[in-house]
Order: sequence, then structure tokens, then C-alpha cells
Amino acid sequence: MSGEVRWDETAGAFLISGYEEASAVLRGTGWSSDPRRSPRTPPQFADLPPNVLLFLDPPDHTRLRRMLSPAFTPRAIERLRPRVTAIVDAALDGLEDGADIVADLAYLVPLAVVAELLDVGVAGAELFRDETPALAGLLELDVTEDGVARAAAASTEIMLFLTPLIAERTTRPGDDFVSALLAVDGIEPEEVLATCVLLLAAGHETTANLIGTGTLAVLDDPGRRAALLDDPPRAVEELLRHQSPVKLAGRVALSDQTVGGAAIPAGSQVFVMIGEANRDPRHVPDASRLDLTRAPLPHLAFGAGAHFCLGAALARMEAAETLSRLFARFPNLTRDGAATWRASSTFHGLDELRVRL
Repeated sequence: MSGEVRWDETAGAFLISGYEEASAVLRGTGWSSDPRRSPRTPPQFADLPPNVLLFLDPPDHTRLRRMLSPAFTPRAIERLRPRVTAIVDAALDGLEDGADIVADLAYLVPLAVVAELLDVGVAGAELFRDETPALAGLLELDVTEDGVARAAAASTEIMLFLTPLIAERTTRPGDDFVSALLAVDGIEPEEVLATCVLLLAAGHETTANLIGTGTLAVLDDPGRRAALLDDPPRAVEELLRHQSPVKLAGRVALSDQTVGGAAIPAGSQVFVMIGEANRDPRHVPDASRLDLTRAPLPHLAFGAGAHFCLGAALARMEAAETLSRLFARFPNLTRDGAATWRASSTFHGLDELRVRL
């Protein structure tokens, strides 16, 4: 078995770390994204809301994805840019010496964007702030029964808040994301509800990680500042490749598979090591070097194939606007002490990054 495809006894799974091999799994058929099919998943997972796109397989995934996609096109997301920049600027206005970029900017911006998109007001924003960390814990590789229970409780709280809002927007639509989803022909309110929960659980966490690690990467090498400000979208693509916010994605083989010459029996758990695959030297020259001037290369930070992240355009915009406006506003920004990394099996991110303006 090659280094790109290896069995890990501790994880009880095959680890796929080569770019081509990882891409083949993510784009291929015969794989399930439903954690309920995995022998590793606690039974309490059944208490979580159904219809979460991330965990669906065809044909349910195909149907729901087709209905949701128009709301997430780059053109649709571009219309949100003025609202995103206003949120970023408001967050930057609140920064002061000793601020924690993670809590005061990286987590604040995507959370505020989701609250704005859903038009949930201050009460909704505060609820999302309180409950989202437990939701994100659901995506951890080593999630415990207690973690699943906390995630189920958090999702219940959020759904109890959103259910009457969705009912109201069904009859009195507004200029918001929920109303836009409800207007899709054939979509069910329960599917809109599950999509809102997914936006909070997955979209918020990954974008926050990207903003945090991107800030650290530029602070650690002041030469990167000019490259970021010169072409923010290009810089963000390289940050996505090199600093993938998600370390891995899980799949279960529905049939016997061969990946990179390795036989993977049906029923096997597979972890696609996204961060490692993006730095595969067979795929990227000088892959371990972060170069914000590098011409954008294909990467797997948003997944690939049928489960390619629906919110990719929004995440790219939020990161580019936040990072470029941060370093333009504060040209003398420096670290205030050491950064601390988050202990996570799934996410690549920071716990804290204090700065001086």
C-alpha cells in the first residue's frame, strides 16, 4: 500500500493523502457521505435533523442540491458584497490593541453575515453565537456521544427559533436568504431549515478558520502583505490550498473500491486528508511553500465533485474582503504574543491571535 493510501489501525480507516487519489474519491461514485453508515458514528447521531445536505447521498442529495444551487451562484453571492463589506468594516471599527483576531474578527464576520443573510435580528445573532460552537463539534472526527448530544441540543434550539420565522416568510417573504430558498419550486420548509443549520455548522466555522490562519500567515511574513493587497482573491486561493480550513472529509465505501492501487473493501471508512492532499508535491511545485503570488491551482479545500461546497463563493468573498480590509486599515498590524492553535481532528484553525494595531 502506497503512502498516498494507507490503513491506519488507530483510526480504523483508510487515509487518502495524495491529491489525485483524494480527488478520485471525492469525485467518484460508490462512496457515502452519510455518517450513519460509519461504524465509528455514535448512535445518538440519529437524533440530528434530517435533510442536511452535507450528509445526504444520491438521489436525495442530487434533488436538494439542484434546488439550492441557484441561491449560491457566484453572481448571486456577488450581490451580497456591499453587505459583507459593511459587516467587515463594523468589526474592524471595534478592534483595539490587544484584540483577539479569532474572536473579534474571524468568528464575528461570518456569524454576522449568516445572521444578516437570514435576517434574524439581534436575538437570532446572539443565539447563533451561543449555539454554533456545539454544532461545529458535530463535524469532529472523534466526536463523542456527549458531543453529538450537545450538537443535537444546539440544533434543536436553532430550529425552534427558525421554525416560526420560516413559517412567516412562507406567507410574507422578504429580501433575505430564507425567503429566496422558500421560493424555490419543490423545496420543503424542513429542507430550508436544515440548510440554515448547515450554514452555521460548516460555513461559519471554515470561513472563520481561513480568516484566522490567513491573518497569521501574513503577520509572520510581512512580505506577504503586498501580495495580499495587490490581488486578494489570488492570495485567498493560495491560503485555501496551503492552510485548508478543513483537514479531512469522511466517506464510507458502498462497494469494493480501488484507490491508488490499494483495495478498499465495501463498508470501509475512508478519510480524505484534504490538507495533506493540497500539499502533495506531485500536484504542486514546491508545495510546502506558501506563496500568495502563486497562480491559482486546483485544490480540495472546498471538496470536489457532487459535494463541492455550496458556500465556496461566499467564503472566498468573506475571506478576501476581511483580510484585505484588515491589512489596509492597519498597515502596522503586529502579533501581540504567540498564537495558539485549536486542538481539532477535523479543523485547521486558531484558538487565539492577539494583535497590536
